[in-house]
This record gives sequence, structure tokens and C-alpha cells, in this order.
Amino acid sequence: MTLEQSIDLAELQAEMVFDAYLAAFDEDAHPETLDSLETEALIARSRYDDLRNQGLGH
Repeated sequence: MTLEQSIDLAELQAEMVFDAYLAAFDEDAHPETLDSLETEALIARSRYDDLRNQGLGH
């Protein structure tokens, strides 16, 4: 997998987890569920940012 493909995949994962978080929030999900999804979204976003920064450095 190329760096560009990895960046695209990380971006897609971040968007999917964030969308899941928003849906759970709208459905008034249990706070633990929201916390878990928020953590996943932050990790996915961080992974995307890290890969993107690597791509800009090359």
C-alpha cells in the first residue's frame, strides 16, 4: 500500500468513526458508548494527521 493510499484509508476511517459518534450522540446513546466512540475518533484522526504529515515531509 502506498503512503497516499494509507492516508486515504486513514481519512476514511476517521470520517466513519466520527459519523458513528455523531449518530450515537443523536440517538442519545449511553455515555460510555459516546466516550468510546469519541476516543476511537480521536485516535483515527491522529493516525490520519500523522500519515498526512509524513506525506508532506517527503
